[in-house]
Order: sequence, then C-alpha cells, then structure tokens
Amino acid sequence: MTSTAKWLRAGLLALAALQTLVSVWQYVFPRSFFDDFPTVSLDPPYNEHFVSDIGGLGLALTAMLFYAAWVMDRRVVLTALIGYLIYAGTHFIFHVRHFDHFSLRDAIGVGTGLGLEWALALVLLYVAWRHHRAS
Repeated sequence: MTSTAKWLRAGLLALAALQTLVSVWQYVFPRSFFDDFPTVSLDPPYNEHFVSDIGGLGLALTAMLFYAAWVMDRRVVLTALIGYLIYAGTHFIFHVRHFDHFSLRDAIGVGTGLGLEWALALVLLYVAWRHHRAS
C-alpha cells in the first residue's frame, strides 16, 4: 500500500469514526443530542438545520445509489445498498414506534410504505450478493 493510500485510509477512518459517534448519539439518544450538543438547543423549534441536513444526507445516498446503478461494481453496489438498508431500517423503526398521533389509515400507509422500501433494499442486497457471487 502506498503512502498516499495509507493517509487516505486514515482520513476515511477518522471521518467514519467521528460520524459514527455523532450519528449514534443522534439516533439512540436524540433528546440528549438536542439538549446537550453545543449550539443545537439554540436552534428554533422548527429546525431548518436538521431538516436540510437530512435532505442533504438523502441526496448523498441518492448519489451513491445512482452511481452504483451506473458502474455496477460489486463493492459499490453492495456498499450503496447496505447504506440504504441501514437508513431505511432506522427510518422504519422510528416511525412504527411513533404512531401515537396518526390515524389508523396514515399509520398503515406510512408503515407499509417504509416497510416496503426496507424490504426492497433487502431483496436487492440479496440479489446483488448472489449476482456478484455467481460472476
């Protein structure tokens, strides 16, 4: 491995470690993150920052999925699908735990739609794994 590759790997691991710390805190302890992370509590109740950040993350995931569909490289496809599977799964779990103020129709619609997205990602991951294993 070249010196440049070593530095690149170290940088990627540093970014991944920092993002893991913040993301786990946000997902597992959202109230603590909102209350205790510096400056978050200074944001207004409607939080344009969080909404736009989530939109940006969605666009990043979209770019990964489009790129995977374009190159059809085994590693890229599996990485994009695993990332999407994690996103879709955590999004689904959040919503099925927070249907308190939903009508039955809305709860069924949201739960079914998000569950189908997760299931489709899981099926595609399996198909991709089988396809690349066979080739």
